[in-house]
Amino acid sequence: MHHAGTPSAMTLAAAMVSTPTPPPEFHIAPMQCYTNQPLRQLTKLLSPSSVRWTEMEKVDDLLLGGGASSSLNNNNNNNNNLRSALDKRLGGEEDDTNLVLQLGSNDGTKLETCVKVATENYPNLKEINLNCGCPSIDTGGASTYGARLMKDPSLTAQLVDSMCSAASSAAASNGNNIDISVKCRIGVFDNDNRPLTNDDYQYLTNYISGIHNAGANHIILHARPAILSLSPVKNRNVPPLNYEFVHQIASEFDGRVKITMNGGITSLEQLCSFQSHDTDTDTDTDGATEKNVISSHMAGRWCLRRPLDLVAIEERFLQSAIKTDAQTAIDGYIDFALENQSSSQFTMAELCLPLYLIVEQLKEDYDQEDEGELLSWEDMENLYDTIQEGLIHLSNGKVKTSKNSSINFKKLANSFKSVVGTKVVNKWKRNRAEL
Repeated sequence: MHHAGTPSAMTLAAAMVSTPTPPPEFHIAPMQCYTNQPLRQLTKLLSPSSVRWTEMEKVDDLLLGGGASSSLNNNNNNNNNLRSALDKRLGGEEDDTNLVLQLGSNDGTKLETCVKVATENYPNLKEINLNCGCPSIDTGGASTYGARLMKDPSLTAQLVDSMCSAASSAAASNGNNIDISVKCRIGVFDNDNRPLTNDDYQYLTNYISGIHNAGANHIILHARPAILSLSPVKNRNVPPLNYEFVHQIASEFDGRVKITMNGGITSLEQLCSFQSHDTDTDTDTDGATEKNVISSHMAGRWCLRRPLDLVAIEERFLQSAIKTDAQTAIDGYIDFALENQSSSQFTMAELCLPLYLIVEQLKEDYDQEDEGELLSWEDMENLYDTIQEGLIHLSNGKVKTSKNSSINFKKLANSFKSVVGTKVVNKWKRNRAEL
């Protein structure tokens, strides 16, 4: 006989089956030198349900938007500069509810001003994020924020409090609630490359608690510690990734803080495997339910090396009812590029880079012996014709149709040189090789 209020094994099993976990989220990580509005437009067409991010925008640069001083002595000038700078970066994305604006700063007053202006002018933003995870940010003109903020939990909490205060004020006046989040690492070292300890775990727990108490309920947690003395490129490989550390932190906060896991995800199979692993069974007097302790996942370099995989992410991982396919997405992106080729908002290189990334993936897939699950040979050949035709129009006829009918993705990749120049394409090639 079972005691009252204690469910039987059959009841537990039935509850687990009958209580499905909510659909997961997928975030496309911001990548320096890549993430801009044209790339976001492509990824939106390939996977409408994925969450798109801006590159980390340095608040001081935004305050210089109109070329004026970043001093806060003139609020009108600062607000005008910010609006101008944000319009350059986000103009046309006002209605995107799956867009995150990421900011970099260690100045609470400037962050508060920026959040205020952003929420007034882009009220549909999903979140505004504080970057506390980028290592060696001094190479970009600052050495006191990014991952270095993890060395100062009190300051981080103050910055989050300032951002939340501005977001709350905006919500009170216009009714639009924009959440504040923080993107950080599982640890931060000056020079060490060592295993994480219990002290590191307690430090991170306290760090996240301070952020949570300041008003942010979403942490994007990179599964690799940052080493401040190393370049961002070297930080990609050391120290080793520690996904279990992320899982433990997520279990520690048990839903009070949303945890998005970031770092090292390179395939759909790996992503789905993480989703299965990142589920805990919660048992109480009402039965058992499965819950995702990891609320969502993030990847960046994978989405740049294989952007067409986003179609599969939309369908298989996000379980979306929105029907997308590569051909429709590329058709739509070429229309976007042609509509904006005379615009002062984007350079031709910015418009063409997303297409180049597509061609590089197709070149690799078309050279495989076996037909892939994502695209058939015919699908890839149709995309070849579509992109070649698009480049002819974007180049005003400088790109010529191939005299023979053979498919040559290497030649198609080289044809971008006629549109944006050889130096630009060679740089794209080098950068992609480092992804």
